[in-house]
Amino acid sequence: MNHIVPELSRTEAQELIDQQRKEYRYIGSERRIPGLILWEYDLTTGELRRAPMKKELELTIDGRMNKNNKVEAGTLCLYIQAINQEVAMRKVRKMLHRSTIRKQLFNQQKNGK
Repeated sequence: MNHIVPELSRTEAQELIDQQRKEYRYIGSERRIPGLILWEYDLTTGELRRAPMKKELELTIDGRMNKNNKVEAGTLCLYIQAINQEVAMRKVRKMLHRSTIRKQLFNQQKNGK
């Protein structure tokens, strides 16, 4: 019988799994508040910009459509919901004064936990 998928050795399979873990990692979820914009603050450059979002539609068994918005999360970035850029920057400054946030940001090897 011809195999469509080649068989992988144990080390190759482990390398593939490690690569997939690097590509997709769960950082957290946040409930979207209508009327607010999701902002991304990059700690390395100090730049505040709108977060890049990806919209997904999925069809459920019931026949309903579910909408999901996913953010392409960057390393060493803070995400804040705010009405405009000035309010977002104020919230960033307030977050950076908290010691718990600083510990989470600089402890990236444990995925922010």
